[in-house]
Amino acid sequence: MYHSHRDVLTRALAARRISRLTAGAALAAVLAAAAATHVSAAGIAGLGASAGEAERVLRDHSLTMLDGRTLTLGGMRGDVIVVNFWATWCAPCRRELPRLGGLQAELSAAGGRVIAVSIDEDADNARRFCRAQHVTLPVAHDGPDGLAKSLDLKNVPLTIVIDRAGHIAYTTSRSDTKGIEQVAVEARRLLAQPVQGNGPAAGDER
Repeated sequence: MYHSHRDVLTRALAARRISRLTAGAALAAVLAAAAATHVSAAGIAGLGASAGEAERVLRDHSLTMLDGRTLTLGGMRGDVIVVNFWATWCAPCRRELPRLGGLQAELSAAGGRVIAVSIDEDADNARRFCRAQHVTLPVAHDGPDGLAKSLDLKNVPLTIVIDRAGHIAYTTSRSDTKGIEQVAVEARRLLAQPVQGNGPAAGDER
C-alpha cells in the first residue's frame, strides 16, 4: 500500500509519543528494522525516490544553512559528501549528531564533507539543539517539505554517502557507533578513488 511522505512523518510523530511509554522496546524495534534494510534494484534503502531522481534532487536542491548561507550539493562535485537527515524530536538523531563532528573533522582534511539536514518544522529548534550540544559540523534547516519530501524519506535518522561524481554510494539508518564507523569506512573508500564517470548507484549494506 502506498503511503505519502506526510503519512510517514505523521506515523513517526505518533511513534515518538508512544516511545515515551515504551522507549526501550520501540528503539530496539527501530534499530532492528534499520539494520535489516537493504537496497535492491527497486530503489535505495530509506528513500521512496528512484536513484536517478534522488541524485538529481540532491544535486540541485538549495539548502539554507543555520548561519544563513545557501549551498547546493551539486556545487561540491568532486568531494565525497555525507548527508545526515535528522530532527530534534528523533532520539537516535540527538545522540548521533554531535558525534558526527569527529567524522567531519577527519573527512574535511581529505576532500570530504559532512552536512546535517534538519527536517524540523521550526529552524529555531535545530539552532537551540546545535548550540546546546556544541555541534561543530555544518547544519542546514530544510523542513519536512524540502528534500525529505522530494526524496520520499522513509525514516530518520538517514545518512547518505555521495561519491565524487555525485552518485549515491551508500545509505544507512543506523545511528549507533558501528553505524557511524561504517559510514566512515564507506567515505574513506570513496575518497581513495578517482572521480568516476556515470554509473549506477550502489546499495546499502553491500
